[in-house]
Amino acid sequence: MFRQCLPAAFGAAALLFAAPLASAGPQPVPERLFEKPASWFATAEARRLADNTLTYQSDWGGWPKNISTTTRPYTGIRSDLEPTFDNGATTGELRFLAHAFRATKDARYRDAFLRGLDYILVAQYPTGGWPQYFPPSPLYHRHITFNDNSMERLLRLLREIADSDLYAFVDAPRIEAVKTSFRRGIDCILKCQIKVNGKLTVWCAQHDENDYSPRPGRAFELTSLSGSESVGLTKLLMEINPPRQDLVDAVEGAVTWFRAAALQGMKVQVKSDPESPTGKNRVVVEDTSAPDLWARFYEIGTNQPIFSDRDGVAKRTLAEIGYERRNGYSWLSNWPSTLLTKDYPAWKARISKTKILPPALPWQPRVRIALVGDSTVKDDGGWGFGFKKHLAADTLCINLAQAGRSSKSYRDEGWWEKALAQKPDYMLIQFGHNDQPGKGPTRETDPATTFPENMGRYVDEARAAGIMPVLVTSMTRRKFGEDGKIASDLVAYAEAVKNVAAEKRVPLIDLHARSIAALDKLGPKASEDFDRVPHSREVEPSATPPGEVASASSSPEPSASPAPPTRDKTHLSPKGSDVMGAIAAKELGSVVPELKRALR
Repeated sequence: MFRQCLPAAFGAAALLFAAPLASAGPQPVPERLFEKPASWFATAEARRLADNTLTYQSDWGGWPKNISTTTRPYTGIRSDLEPTFDNGATTGELRFLAHAFRATKDARYRDAFLRGLDYILVAQYPTGGWPQYFPPSPLYHRHITFNDNSMERLLRLLREIADSDLYAFVDAPRIEAVKTSFRRGIDCILKCQIKVNGKLTVWCAQHDENDYSPRPGRAFELTSLSGSESVGLTKLLMEINPPRQDLVDAVEGAVTWFRAAALQGMKVQVKSDPESPTGKNRVVVEDTSAPDLWARFYEIGTNQPIFSDRDGVAKRTLAEIGYERRNGYSWLSNWPSTLLTKDYPAWKARISKTKILPPALPWQPRVRIALVGDSTVKDDGGWGFGFKKHLAADTLCINLAQAGRSSKSYRDEGWWEKALAQKPDYMLIQFGHNDQPGKGPTRETDPATTFPENMGRYVDEARAAGIMPVLVTSMTRRKFGEDGKIASDLVAYAEAVKNVAAEKRVPLIDLHARSIAALDKLGPKASEDFDRVPHSREVEPSATPPGEVASASSSPEPSASPAPPTRDKTHLSPKGSDVMGAIAAKELGSVVPELKRALR
């Protein structure tokens, strides 16, 4: 097995490989804190660390990575706090705050925990997986992410919340949502497991968020079977009780693959290398008595280890790639060793004494709701994020809104056809912002003619597809007149939607009127909390290469005098989404009474 990854002309020290991957930055919450006795979390020191942790919670509800969120308070620009599930971020902070709340009963810790939990629940894809970041970026971060055990950590936290008395403060509807989320996550793992020649193998580090297919990560992380992340997923499936046949099949398939993929007869030695920037490299020499090693990436179908530089070209040996990637990444290690020698035998012994249940049917929601519209409906910048927070555990929301689209271009570009193909039970439809004059001929519509025609056609076609449409008037822009009241430029389009709803006898959410009323009550100053403020990377050139993860040095650090942010008066901050999403959810329950059960 060793020779499968070597060139034909193998020498005594032909293959180089990197040291185990070092942490990309400080641990968000050091693991040692969880080893403290329960009484410690009530001390002044613990409260100081917990208070610091609160300052790093983004408005979305999650925390950034590669920075110690306990050491000192954050004083930088709020919008630059980029929440993620990568490198232990968010899950560590939530565990810490749960301990802190149990010890102190400080409501701030509980409330921050619940916001973070809602963030995790909303971030889960309809397919059951999670992206590396939420809101997802257009890059590889959007894929279902097993990389660096990100999704495994989320599922383990959810299981803890459902089972441990530490989280007794979490309300019953959220606990039900947590249990459902865990079940959906396990379903996702099973659907992602790759088959080769009809046999189950293991997983890729990333999978497509829509169809579960293997996907690449960074330029040097090619589409491949993972010899690392697959270990944690296998262990997680082993821990589920009672065992089911589909779980047993998944574990057996993975274990069989790990055994076949072992690289035998190699030993690692550190040798001097004057050409290396560090002066040293790790060299592999033959040693028939050495324990097995595994590669981080294997070619799907051939089981050949693959290595790559930032050019994304697959190589058969580490010696073929440059020093930077060769020595700066964990390419080879013994990740599955404990799984094969201890965990798997113990699991086999346990399930031999237990009845194995039939495979579970995949989770199905009681209600499926789709959101159709423009960027003001999306999760990032619209009310979709806040709306999802109010859905019951057995309700699935699919946000199909597309930025920059109008009632015309959404159809012309094929998005409407894709929305109908989702076959939801209910469809909330909102357009207007991009139908206005000045948006260009591919988007503009007339509020007296073409716009209501388009909206009426959406209603008719949704009904013909067996979907109940719900029309939504456009949320107002936050533009105030001299009297301190909203001066909306969307009145004509809102009235057109109301007329279509009356004519077609379709439920109507008058979000235009409701948003105006809410903002008038707040006034111009307080409503600034709803403004979307772009991350500094959106307005400044970035030094991070495309497709790469920012280094620890690019993580948010305190800033003495942050520059005044640019404010977007159309789109929403997470706080604005919370308010407008709650309004939309409440109105939905009013205009479609049978959906009250679908709301949390």
